[in-house]
Amino acid sequence: MKSFLKSAFLLLSIIFIFYSCQNQEGEGEEEMNEQKIYKTPEEAAVNAKSDLIQVLETKKEIDLGIDVAELRKAELIRPAKYQEVDFEKLLTTETIQRLSDISFSPKSMIAPYVLENNVVGVAEVKEVNDGWKVAGLGNKPITDDLNTTRATLNSNSEVTIYEVPNLQLFIYGVKKEASETYYLNFGEFTLKDSTALKTFYPAIRESAMRFQKKFGEQLKKEKLVK
Repeated sequence: MKSFLKSAFLLLSIIFIFYSCQNQEGEGEEEMNEQKIYKTPEEAAVNAKSDLIQVLETKKEIDLGIDVAELRKAELIRPAKYQEVDFEKLLTTETIQRLSDISFSPKSMIAPYVLENNVVGVAEVKEVNDGWKVAGLGNKPITDDLNTTRATLNSNSEVTIYEVPNLQLFIYGVKKEASETYYLNFGEFTLKDSTALKTFYPAIRESAMRFQKKFGEQLKKEKLVK
């Protein structure tokens, strides 16, 4: 199902502001398509940090809650995969083994910048036909979530950020070897404690079904704000 609600990540992504600032003539979308392409997500993430520092220094009216001095000293750690849950599968699938079973392939990666065991900022990098490009800069809610879960600070863990469309919800999956545990801020569940999938999945699915019952017809008619 196509989501008609903007996620918090998209609302706070400011890459378009940055690149429009680079283009004094304001040539718009055509200029956007000329973003630099990098060979690896790590290379894109390193350059995204430089872009973010430039935004913070030149566009002081933009408050991202990031200390530019700390960001300069921060180091890039292992990026997290960013995937969207298939809302239709969430509605129709009663039991799953892992959240990736009902999720689309990774749409991008979230790169955290860490100083003294604290995430000071993040960037989004996205795979394109010939490499990787910077797709988003600065997201305080996700930065705060990563600091609360401490998920990305363990170099031995593979982290996936799952976005549940329509519910305005992010779930942080932490995979160690064959098992994956989850962190989410939803109802009785908090980001401070890991939660097994079987514990929270029924509540998430029930919420999705309530949403569908209330807004399903409006979604079909594309009445909700995208």
